[in-house]
Amino acid sequence: MGPGPSSSPSPALRPTRVALAVLLCAALLLSLPVRGAGERRRLACSTCRGIVDRFNQGLADTAKKNFGGGNTAWEEKTLSKYESSEIRLVEIIENLCDSSNFECNNMVEEHEELIEKWWFKLKKKYPDLFKWFCIETIEVCCPAGTYGPDCLACRGGSERPCHGNGHCDGDGTRGGDGSCSCKKEYTGQFCLDCSSGYFSSLRNETHSVC
Repeated sequence: MGPGPSSSPSPALRPTRVALAVLLCAALLLSLPVRGAGERRRLACSTCRGIVDRFNQGLADTAKKNFGGGNTAWEEKTLSKYESSEIRLVEIIENLCDSSNFECNNMVEEHEELIEKWWFKLKKKYPDLFKWFCIETIEVCCPAGTYGPDCLACRGGSERPCHGNGHCDGDGTRGGDGSCSCKKEYTGQFCLDCSSGYFSSLRNETHSVC
């Protein structure tokens, strides 16, 4: 008996299947949320801040570590070594991100060597990990009261963004445009004017009370 008909698709069908696969991939990509540059910068700062918060929590948790040996002198000596050890660092890093948080895991993996450098060589000189890591080193955040890629001062100045009467867009991140979203009592570019129905009880170049 001769060989039966081949189960593989005919050459004419193969391009059609390839085209369908390409279309499906394109549809999947289009369905994913598209983030603008500003939003990506905000997300990067939020991710970095979360990493530092978890790192500081890890420091607090591991500082309470009890070896349970009952030998106080031995424990003090061991804890002294553990305090700045690689073992402690690894324990902290392992808990920095939830497994489902892609941005967090990606940032930690990309910059793990920097975190190690800070831990072993720089933490005494730069005790503020957020400032050293997120603002000055990988440059995904800005100091409070500043915004954007160059960390420009928010409207109204970095000390009192929006003159204390609103929120500066992008405050503390490398995103945003520094514009003010005023509280309901205030309006204007710098949140110094009173909204309709509110009256000024104090007004000068830097302060306004409605």
